[in-house]
Amino acid sequence: MGVKIKMGEDNCGTSANTAPGTGLADADFGEFQPNSYEEWKAAAEATLKDASFEKSMFTKTYEGITLEPLYTRDHSPAPDAAKSFPGEEPMLRGTSEDGYLGETWEIAQDSTRGTPEETASEIRHELERGATAITFRADGMSAEDVKKALEGVDVKKYPFHVYTGASCEAVRFFEDAVSLSSDLSGCVGNDPIGEYLSRGSMPKSFPALMDETAETMTRAAKASPNLRTILLRGAVYNDGGANAVQETAYVMASAIELVYALQERGLDIDDFSRRVRFEFGIGSNFFMEIARIRAARIIWARIAEEFSGGKPDRESLKANIFGRTSSFTKTIYDPYVNMLRNSTEAFSSVIGGIDGLTVGCFDEAIRAGDEFSRRVARNSQIMLREEFHLRGPIDPAGGSWYIESLTDSLARKIWETIQDTQANGGMLACVKSGRVQNAVNEILQERFKKLAFRSDRAVGVNMYPNTAETPLSGAKPLPGRKTRSGGDITPILPHRWTEQFEEMRMRTEAYKDKTGDNVKIFLANMGPVSQHKARADFITGFMEVANFDVLKNDGFQTTDECADAACALGADIAVICSTDAAYPDIVPPLARRIKEKKPSMKVLLAGAPAEEFKQQYSDAGVDDFLSVRSNCLAVLSGIQKAKGMM
Repeated sequence: MGVKIKMGEDNCGTSANTAPGTGLADADFGEFQPNSYEEWKAAAEATLKDASFEKSMFTKTYEGITLEPLYTRDHSPAPDAAKSFPGEEPMLRGTSEDGYLGETWEIAQDSTRGTPEETASEIRHELERGATAITFRADGMSAEDVKKALEGVDVKKYPFHVYTGASCEAVRFFEDAVSLSSDLSGCVGNDPIGEYLSRGSMPKSFPALMDETAETMTRAAKASPNLRTILLRGAVYNDGGANAVQETAYVMASAIELVYALQERGLDIDDFSRRVRFEFGIGSNFFMEIARIRAARIIWARIAEEFSGGKPDRESLKANIFGRTSSFTKTIYDPYVNMLRNSTEAFSSVIGGIDGLTVGCFDEAIRAGDEFSRRVARNSQIMLREEFHLRGPIDPAGGSWYIESLTDSLARKIWETIQDTQANGGMLACVKSGRVQNAVNEILQERFKKLAFRSDRAVGVNMYPNTAETPLSGAKPLPGRKTRSGGDITPILPHRWTEQFEEMRMRTEAYKDKTGDNVKIFLANMGPVSQHKARADFITGFMEVANFDVLKNDGFQTTDECADAACALGADIAVICSTDAAYPDIVPPLARRIKEKKPSMKVLLAGAPAEEFKQQYSDAGVDDFLSVRSNCLAVLSGIQKAKGMM
């Protein structure tokens, strides 16, 4: 099972289906003559001087794709062979001929207040203020709970976007609450494999869940042909740190697994395609997410075509795709920056062509959203639709040399991952063996590492922290990281990319509240401001990431004055800040003087000196060196440990 689809690489990309070129190459710009890529590269190399062009100008993504510094017509896959239009195979440009001009995307805002009565109140509130879909989680609800949650809600006017967990039990509860009819639309769906990965166990055997799923699909197809009953969510992978290729590939591989199982129960790809909805967590890599949504449509069209034996029903090729702004990218500190993250995630979702979107509250990592945060989340979609006029253009990214190339690369990477999953027994087998979990964890650890070294930047957390910020009203302490045991597989646990830095800063704040003390960092600034300012600013930002107290000054003229001041202020650590040229004369006497006056004080040096000086400075008493190549998380955690904070 799970190894039947053998699509060649030449069929998974966009090479034969890329949008027409813009014609700019043939345009007459008068005095502005076009330059070749080679000419641009030569100019760039001249600017870089001795630096390597390849190392400086190319960027490797978490998806294993190397981004070019500049994209031209030559980089776009076969631009002159373009034959694809919206609503046509391979669905690159959208599943509708008229895009959002005909039917706009659904605004599906979460309703998660708690009790069924509160859920009902919130659903009505959201719909009254601009939401266009009924959205909440029904897993764990009883039939009576579902009925109460839909009290006073016009279920025939608005489509559903409701997740039911692993089973279809909640779908039956919906039947009891609203009765299936041709007026119902949207999705009330389950995700057996996704829930399995999230919890580590299934409520029933997989065959039993598939029996239930097949029965529900058949019954709903007759009574409510516009209601989907399978909702395959990428949240478990996205929250676990997966890259865009992994999330998309594993969701699609789960779909393949379900199709095989449902075929054994008398259903086919046409039945499945009309009943499935895909939901992806949309991250903050703007162009990557646009390309990923477009690539996902290509992949599903190919899967449907393969299952149909090359004779698919046109509607079966159309992937119904929802987006949800990523929870993984949201931060506890400086939470208003999350508004910007949500904005770019929502924007890329719409540009990519999703069928529906949920924008999370900017404070969702801290508390249940209040009226203000819910309004901001909801209105961000309404503004995109009404004020930014994004209903007008169809596939607005089409023809972009960069995005077309990126879409093609992603489609190929996604298909490679699907084929690898199939070659290893299919999605369920790869979940049971831990293959999927290990692959996602590798990317998670890579993300954590880049954040620790600050090659990835989270504004307000590992860069530019706001040490004076006041916690949001109603905010609660961050709960301990969840662990799950007792299941038959290792689950993928939810994370946020900044959680390690946030936990570190919380240790400092808890220590301050308990003892009234903090780590004191003395800036041992030597010389005039112009001589030490750059490195003093760097060290200040570096240390404030953990909310340490940084003792600032305008600089000292002698090493004795500087050492005396550091000791008088009771500093735990002194960081010498000046220029490389001044260090040979400053560092040895200053480090020795500080160690003589207070042996317990750590002495650090701002910068990365050459090896010929490094040993000399260490012999004089310098304990460590801090530069842009330092592991910020490890350094600050080590300081906390020495202080007794952990």
